[in-house]
Amino acid sequence: MIYDVTQTSFLVPAALDEDTATRLGLTLLLELDGLSNFLEIASHYRNNATYRILELIRLGEEALELDAPQQPLIKQLRATQAALGPFPGSFGPVLDEGLRYLADTLGLAPIEQRILGLATMVNAHGGLSALASKCFGEMDIHHLVRITATLLGEPELQVRAALSPQGLLARSGLLSLDRKERQELPKKFALLEGMAEALCGGAEEVRGLLERWIPSAPASHLGLKDYPHLRAEIRLLRRLLEAGLRQQRRGLNILAYGPPGTGKTELMQALAGAMAVPLYAVPNADEAGDPLNGEQRLRYYRLAQMVLSQREQALLLFDEVEDVFPHPIGIHLGNTPLTKGWINSTLEENPRPTLWVCNGIDGLDPAYLRRFAQIIEVEVPPQAVRERLIRTQTGHLPVSRPWQQRIARHTGLSAAVLQQAVNSVSSLGDRRSEQVEADLERVLNSTLQAMGHPLLPRARASEVMPYRLQCLNADQDLLALEQGLRRDPRARICCYGPSGTGKSAYGAALAERLRRPLLVKRASDLLSPLLGGTEMNLARMFREADQARAVLVLDEADSFLRDRREARAHWEVTQVNELLVQMEAFDGLFIVSTNLIETLDRAALRRFDLKIHFDYLRPEQAWTLFGDCLRQTGGRLTQPQHWQARLADLRGLTPGDFATLVRAQRLASRPLTPQTLYDGLVAEIALKEPEQTRRPIGFAANF
Repeated sequence: MIYDVTQTSFLVPAALDEDTATRLGLTLLLELDGLSNFLEIASHYRNNATYRILELIRLGEEALELDAPQQPLIKQLRATQAALGPFPGSFGPVLDEGLRYLADTLGLAPIEQRILGLATMVNAHGGLSALASKCFGEMDIHHLVRITATLLGEPELQVRAALSPQGLLARSGLLSLDRKERQELPKKFALLEGMAEALCGGAEEVRGLLERWIPSAPASHLGLKDYPHLRAEIRLLRRLLEAGLRQQRRGLNILAYGPPGTGKTELMQALAGAMAVPLYAVPNADEAGDPLNGEQRLRYYRLAQMVLSQREQALLLFDEVEDVFPHPIGIHLGNTPLTKGWINSTLEENPRPTLWVCNGIDGLDPAYLRRFAQIIEVEVPPQAVRERLIRTQTGHLPVSRPWQQRIARHTGLSAAVLQQAVNSVSSLGDRRSEQVEADLERVLNSTLQAMGHPLLPRARASEVMPYRLQCLNADQDLLALEQGLRRDPRARICCYGPSGTGKSAYGAALAERLRRPLLVKRASDLLSPLLGGTEMNLARMFREADQARAVLVLDEADSFLRDRREARAHWEVTQVNELLVQMEAFDGLFIVSTNLIETLDRAALRRFDLKIHFDYLRPEQAWTLFGDCLRQTGGRLTQPQHWQARLADLRGLTPGDFATLVRAQRLASRPLTPQTLYDGLVAEIALKEPEQTRRPIGFAANF
């Protein structure tokens, strides 16, 4: 055993064979001209009479004296070497067992197996590591090849091939050789972290390490049915993967990208589950829980590919790949020596299909992107899908269906954020519906605000009071229109009129009566400060509605369809143009609402099949809502003829006025009475513009 100058024994795994370590050490000293360098270093310690090189050789103290002749020392070393015999090609029973298991798992050639054993000895045997470092110092790749060939008794040409970047040791990530920098022998033989220790523990340790490095991906909480907006993409992806596995195709890579929380990873897990193919994951942290950098993760990836190549059915998941691919302009936060060619070969040679997942592709080099067989953008799920997820996660809580539908309108609400809020509120044990809904909203809004998202949408009038189609004062027969849409649900409808008259609520009610998903968008959802951002959002809106086969309702349409003749900026024109183009191509039901139809672009108005005017309530409609409002708030209607006559004198009432008073009553300690309800309606009318109550908003022009 090799000792340091303080006579403290180096830590050496018990599995390492000391005779093998001595043979290798003697070869370093005698056949690779390491003795002269060693004695020069040892001369600094000649006053330390207890300093010894190898315990088995037991050299006398005089051998380390500078003036002592070296021939006796060399003679003793050669005598020991002759007694031990040449290197037999094995490293001891335990290490050999681990090497054989790894070689069988990866398909290593005998010379690759022996190189891996040598690298393990040099790294794990402290004395041999120190001896190699003292004898040779830093070396380049050519010196490493010569030393390795001499130590193992193998031809240099074969060693060079085994250590090449195309060799299995490098491609598997087991052994990483820095071919540019000069390093000491132990550092030059850079083994994958933990591999040396595992090999020294035998086959069981290696098997356990591989299972920890290549874990099975968790099962998905979702199914493919939860991605109806990606139905066509998933169908193609599944066919590609099934064909690739059947044909054992190399270089099959799939990339899924999109904002956080859109279910990209869950989609990949659900796909593997539907195919009944085992899915494994590339780790992002080591066994101590410390994060791995991009280069380390790619080495684990390459090892996983080699292991899984021995299995007919296997998929590999590489999540959070943003820190793995070097940036095209050369800036890479991981500061790892990855090169473009190295990455390209990684994407071209993988024996098993890999599912790569990231949040965005802006920083990915086009050379990488063109090497993916399919690239899927996983956008925010349609509202119907979000509602289904919310129902699933809140199914054990006393929350109402209207509440779930309203929360589903928020496009930034991810399943992870919702689950965290549900867990927190569930722990409180409250079973009161209003309290649970209020607590959930409070927790969700605080998280969404911290993440830079808007708050949850407030309840619409139709969610506060029962929606009554007969209480909409429209200039079209809405029931007849509904029957026509049941036969052919393709139309472009513009609903216009004063605020609160039920324009947007009509779109939501129509979607429910047609049993179609609903997608509602407002100006705040679509307007972007970035150049071209609003146009992109408009295109995405129509694409989302088309994928979900949803009724698309665009509120505040005047924000996007203003008359182009009055535009002051170029982007105002391009927004109108984009919306018109998308309207023409959309093959579904599109409903817009506006309070300012006189400001809309004339060409845009021509593209609507119907323009429906929603006016203030007629007296009989107002009287129906008056009774509904009292019943809902716990009030009692007395003297009905008196109040009906007084209500008939009010002009300018809307369903929104009644909904406002119902919301306000929630803050009061007493139910509404006919008098307080009437007074409230009078006050709501007084707040409106005088001309709105005198002049109806009409649509008389011929377009």
